[in-house]
Formats: sequence, structure tokens, C-alpha cells
Amino acid sequence: MEELLYIIYGNHPKSKSLHDEAGKIINYIREKNEVSREDLSTFLNIDLNSQKGKKHFYNLVSPMFGKILVSEHRGKAVFYHLSYDMFRVYLDGIRRKAKYYLLKNAEAEKEDGE
Repeated sequence: MEELLYIIYGNHPKSKSLHDEAGKIINYIREKNEVSREDLSTFLNIDLNSQKGKKHFYNLVSPMFGKILVSEHRGKAVFYHLSYDMFRVYLDGIRRKAKYYLLKNAEAEKEDGE
């Protein structure tokens, strides 16, 4: 889990302080398969009606979007679920960028492989 949290949040001391709560979020959503925003905020004991609570909630959840977390709107309700496929696409994008910058002949290899 720690490696996944480093990929999502990085290792800056301020973002590293979010790792414990983020791990709880991932485990909770994984256990339930799908969680509403209100259920998740209740689980974390965060008041979404206060500015401070809302900011903290989205500081936890926002970095997960586009990496492992998908949100779905149903009317006014928002539901979250985890997506391994999204994570694979995210990692494949990193691999393509790494190949371009780290391999000297990456473009030549691409043309030869096609």
C-alpha cells in the first residue's frame, strides 16, 4: 500500500501526512466496492458543510482522481469506486514517457517495431 500512496501523493512531508487517511479511504472503498461522498465523509469524520472540512476532504480525494479513483454522479449524489484499469492506463503513460526520455533510441525502436 505504501508504494501506491507514494505514486498518488508523492513524498513531500505535507502530502505524506495524508497517507494514513488515504490508506483508510482506499481500504474502505475496496471493502464496499462503491461509496457515496456523504458515506465517505462520515467514515472519515469530516464535515463537508464547513470550508475547512471540505478542503481537507478534497485534499485527500483529489490526488486519487485519474490514477485509481472514479466518481460517478447520480442526480445530486456522487459515488466513488476504485479502478485498476485506470491505474494501468496511468502507469502505461508513465512508462511511455520514461521510455522516451530514458532510452536513447526509443523513436528508432518504435519505428522498427511497427
